[in-house]
Amino acid sequence: MEKLNILQKTLNLTFPSIYTSFYVECQKSIPKGLIGTDLYHDKSKLKEWALELLKEDNAENFLTENDFVFMMHQGYMFWYFSADGSENPNVYFYREMSLKPDKITDLKTFLNEYQNAE
Repeated sequence: MEKLNILQKTLNLTFPSIYTSFYVECQKSIPKGLIGTDLYHDKSKLKEWALELLKEDNAENFLTENDFVFMMHQGYMFWYFSADGSENPNVYFYREMSLKPDKITDLKTFLNEYQNAE
């Protein structure tokens, strides 16, 4: 939790409480549906890696200062949301060579689906 507090202050981000709860739970145990996926709690360079993927794909950088990359899978896909103070922001997904992100759903729905996946 301390890591998130420092990040919020350093980057001027505001995380939704649903993400903060998810972060704390993942420090205890990774949900089965997320095994093999890099989460921010143990990989703090996800946004940097996402930017590298965009560059490799010759895709325009659509990520803003408020966008928080919280999951990445195998280095070829990532998920992010805007940490701008919204309590339930939209989650966006980018996969290698797609050139632009897709809006998936809201953060609460997204996290509930992954936490309950078997």
